[in-house]
Amino acid sequence: MQTVIFAVFWLTSCAVIHPVSDSSEEVKQAQEVQVQDFITNNFSEMRSDMAVGNGKKLTGLAELLALKEEDKQRFYALTEADFNRLFVSPETTGEQLLINLRREMLMGNFSN
Repeated sequence: MQTVIFAVFWLTSCAVIHPVSDSSEEVKQAQEVQVQDFITNNFSEMRSDMAVGNGKKLTGLAELLALKEEDKQRFYALTEADFNRLFVSPETTGEQLLINLRREMLMGNFSN
């Protein structure tokens, strides 16, 4: 009986030591790295897709951003309409693009 009580106490203590918020923050960070890598590795195609508001790379980005199905068409339209705010200069980097995109999405009330 004492062994069972000790085991339950030990498992409960472990749960307190590793809060859930840390792991969800780690997941968010990992997802952000994935998104950034995707943009960096597909930058040229992403730029072309965003200019017209559709394409395979843009669809892939919407998936990585975990956009709701009902928000995807609005997202595609946003990238086309706000293209000059996303790519502010010919030297815009993938990192800058993601920052600009996050800003525009926040202003457009996207939830992901």
